[in-house]
Amino acid sequence: MTLSYEEIRRILRKIEFDKTEPKLLIKLVNKAIEIGEKERHKINRMKQKTEKLFNFLQDKDILLELKPDESLINSLREVAVGAVDGSFQVISGSGGHWFTFLGISMILAKYGFTTNPEVNVDGMIETFKCADEARARRVSSEIMMWSETKALRKLCEKLIGHREPCILIDGPIVDPPLLKDPSYINFRTSAMKFCINNNVSVVGFVKRIMGNEFIKFLQSNFDEQLDLSPFSSDIDLLSGILHLALLRFSNPIYTKPVHVLDFLEKSDPRYEVYSLYERHGVKIYHSYYKPTLRSKIYRIELASISTLTDNELKEVFDRILLLIRYVWTLPGMNEPLPIILAHEKCNIRQGAAEKLYYEVITRSLTEEEAYLWL
Repeated sequence: MTLSYEEIRRILRKIEFDKTEPKLLIKLVNKAIEIGEKERHKINRMKQKTEKLFNFLQDKDILLELKPDESLINSLREVAVGAVDGSFQVISGSGGHWFTFLGISMILAKYGFTTNPEVNVDGMIETFKCADEARARRVSSEIMMWSETKALRKLCEKLIGHREPCILIDGPIVDPPLLKDPSYINFRTSAMKFCINNNVSVVGFVKRIMGNEFIKFLQSNFDEQLDLSPFSSDIDLLSGILHLALLRFSNPIYTKPVHVLDFLEKSDPRYEVYSLYERHGVKIYHSYYKPTLRSKIYRIELASISTLTDNELKEVFDRILLLIRYVWTLPGMNEPLPIILAHEKCNIRQGAAEKLYYEVITRSLTEEEAYLWL
């Protein structure tokens, strides 16, 4: 019988648990019970706060229902769609040398919805010197983002002239979120402006929600009316609220789209980076989106070269989310097919990178060279 990855992990957890000193385990179990009880009370308090907050946000039109519009959905099935993603793995050599294995994917559906879109992939190996793994991973991430941005422009060129084209980026538009390199920001914003000026929308599909941007948005607009102290992050806050909203409305829910820079504090390290993007002519708007009760929460981002009103934002995000949810998200899935394919096709697994390094790169060396290099 073949075991799933999760079943293997459960077995490993049990083995490691059983190997731990029994006296230590007894103390830790008692502490865990104590903490668990405190967490239960904390969750009950948060639940009460969440219900009040849900009613408040509903009254303020912060929570929006994505209602299916069959006529519009049928029209959106003809929209040209692309997706782009990148991945990397880092392997250490000797003498401070590092090898980065890069994968870039482009998914293309020029004539609208299809379950078999065009798939293009590119692979690269970059070498550089670096002092430690943390720095090597940062360098690798930057190399990957340069390559992904090149792919974004290349994908745009293929979509120009097709019907209302839209490119989905697997991840945020401002990526890496703290990289202030002027040449990179100029290159990335130029690629986005090239897309937008050629009537190709650029949308970020963010799967991992971190930070507290939504909390800051609420504080900047309703600080005196809300007690947000129980919530330490956007996920803490949004998980309960969007769950209640889905129970109430049954359709997918998204939050009112907002201009990111309107509520980021100047002390926030991301403020400077987002400001640099705006100085280069690219504004970022975003919304949080939960399609089903069992799904994750996603952040949907839009790059724009113009200032959009609340009504314009609602209209644009309605179209984007109808395209994502009702055209490209297949039954049983919560993410659009182009994003899933882009992620899978560029994904370089650690074992694959190690095999390439140890069995291909080092094989070309003599025994003495390999000994020094590994």
